[in-house]
Order: sequence, then C-alpha cells, then structure tokens
Amino acid sequence: RKIDFRTLGRVLKFLFQSYPVMLPVTCLFILGEAIVATVPAIFTQKVLAIIKAYKDAGNTDWSAAMAEILPLVLILVGLYAMSMVFITLHTQFMATITQGFLCKLRRRMFDGMQNLPIRYFDTHKHGDIMSHYTNDIDTLRQLISQSIPQTISAIASIVSVLISMISLNVPL
Repeated sequence: RKIDFRTLGRVLKFLFQSYPVMLPVTCLFILGEAIVATVPAIFTQKVLAIIKAYKDAGNTDWSAAMAEILPLVLILVGLYAMSMVFITLHTQFMATITQGFLCKLRRRMFDGMQNLPIRYFDTHKHGDIMSHYTNDIDTLRQLISQSIPQTISAIASIVSVLISMISLNVPL
C-alpha cells in the first residue's frame, strides 16, 4: 500500500499540537534508551583488553586488574540503571500520549460525523462507517505507540553503533 506522507504529516502535526512538551521529552527518552543500549559494547571491549593485557604479561595478581575493571563495571551498572529509567519513562509517557491523542481524535471524528448530512447515513451502512473509524483509529494507535518510537530508536541505534565502531577501530 502506498504511503501518504501528507496524511502522516497531518497526524504528526496534530500529535505535536496535542502534546507540545511531553512528545519531545518522550523522544529524548527513546533516544537516550537507544544510545545507552549500544554503549556497553565499548566497555566490554575495554574490559577484555585489560584482561588480555594482564594475561599476556603473565600476571597472576588479578586484584590489580580488578582495580582497573571495577570502575568500568560500575559505570556499566549505572548505564543499565539509566536505561531502565529511560525505558520506564518512555513507556509511561507513550501510554499517556497515545491514549490522550486517540481520545482527542475520536472526539474530533465524532464531531465531524455529526456534521455529515443525513443523506450520507442513508447511503452507507452504519456498521461500515463505524468499522472504518475503528480500524483507522487502531492503525493510528499502532503508529503512535509502536512505529514512531521504533523508528526513532532504530535511527539512534544505527548512529550510536556507527559511532561505537569508529571509536573502537577507525579503519573499520
């Protein structure tokens, strides 16, 4: 099916008008969640490099290695905790945005339906009209609660993985 970008633009415009502060904040949580999810790979490489260096040196005193590894592990735990906070806030905000937006949209659609002439209802089955409304609202629910956050997260993940790859090995 062909994507109608004008309709998508109108939906996004109405969404941003409905939640001018909460929606950008939610997008920041989604971005933070995606970025924090890719950072542990860098820490894992650093920990493995420390372990390899101690092993190659024939060093049997692992307490010195632990002294180097422990700060990295603590940062990693902090990042995971931050990721959990981002996920929780993003989920809660998206639930609020989705439900509130759909309620406003249903009201708007109902008000528009009230202005239709009687002739329209005489020429269309009532079940068909309501079926279109229900299916369209459900499609918008999926767009707002799943597709938009997944797209933002995917783009942020691609960019942060690219940055991680470059930071680990420039010729890569």
